[in-house]
Amino acid sequence: MKRVVAAFLLLSTAVALAVWSGITYQSKMGGLEKQLEDLVICAQNGSDDEIKSQTEKLTAEWKSSSELLHSLVVHEGMDDLEETITSLPLLLEHSTKEEFIKACIEAINLIENLTESERLNIGNIL
Repeated sequence: MKRVVAAFLLLSTAVALAVWSGITYQSKMGGLEKQLEDLVICAQNGSDDEIKSQTEKLTAEWKSSSELLHSLVVHEGMDDLEETITSLPLLLEHSTKEEFIKACIEAINLIENLTESERLNIGNIL
């Protein structure tokens, strides 16, 4: 009987950890995606100071979340996303707004692809 209880506790712990990591991952990635979407709108309509401020907020959020996200998902797409997000301040400073916006959209696409690939569904399991 003790073995059954121990097995059930281990299974419950594994399921709870998997659910927690999935919710955390989706939440963090959703927040980053929203910030990037807002940054694109700001880059199209806002002042240079507003764009710089939002870019700094985004990169700070990435720095605080990246370690956790990398531990939850081992995927080369995360490295691509990190490279794109961390390059945004330099693009803002040394490139055109169009190139900056293009990089933001690329990051949004990477987030959408990573989020979809980590979603629990039959297509991802098979």
